[in-house]
Amino acid sequence: MFDEFPEPARSQLAAAFDEGRTRPEWCFVEGQARLAFWAPFAGADPVIVWQFDPGPDPAAGAALLRRSLRETGLDKMMHDISLKPGLTPLVDRAVEHEALTAAGFVMEVERLMLEWAAGTDVPQEPGRLTYRPARQMDPAEVLDLLMRISVGSLDHDTRVEVATAGAEREARWMYDDLVNRRAKPDWFVVGHLGESPVGLVAPDDHSIAYIGVVPEQRGRGYVHDLLAHGTRTLAEAGLQRIAAGTDVGNTPTANAFLRAGYSEVGRLFRYYWRAS
Repeated sequence: MFDEFPEPARSQLAAAFDEGRTRPEWCFVEGQARLAFWAPFAGADPVIVWQFDPGPDPAAGAALLRRSLRETGLDKMMHDISLKPGLTPLVDRAVEHEALTAAGFVMEVERLMLEWAAGTDVPQEPGRLTYRPARQMDPAEVLDLLMRISVGSLDHDTRVEVATAGAEREARWMYDDLVNRRAKPDWFVVGHLGESPVGLVAPDDHSIAYIGVVPEQRGRGYVHDLLAHGTRTLAEAGLQRIAAGTDVGNTPTANAFLRAGYSEVGRLFRYYWRAS
């Protein structure tokens, strides 16, 4: 099935298959339209329409989306369109946008795509927090922390998942995702003020995958401490570029990234489909 995708998608799919993140039965082709589903880690259900090319006809792309969702029996799915600043899917990816909406997808959130580049000053750590690798902690402690962080979150995905699946299930999914990321074991850390956990930051091999502060410690600037630690971790590991993202409406986190030397490099438009 991968042979029906052009390069570089074919090689990317083969690599994802080797990692357990996609399967031939998650790949669909019909005429010039093609798509593949992708899971964040081996053993997880697919969560995103990854290699989606609707071809020149949005109706054909929509039909393929509907068929693939029906045949896999999935009850929710998302798809991201990434564009340079100032561009919009409605105009600049019109066929893809029309195919998605015709298949029942709704664009629910716009995200900032951010990047720190080597040559930019590495943010200084204030020294207020001490850090413990999350993998060395009792998983129950980290799960509890993730549930606490989800309370009052400004992140769209977190709010939706907590409302529909519950905070415990959302925390478990997030924990499994973060510990399965490509990263050194001590990169994903929990920041402590004395003996009390304040928040966590999870860098992976190319990005700041997750950052969060518990509700009672918000407004005290600890997101800057955590972000400085995560950025410095990856900069000292030799990364030339560090990616990050946050919802446009999440102003506190966006401002923290900008103050840490990250710059906006694009916008990500996230579409969601949910079974009736």
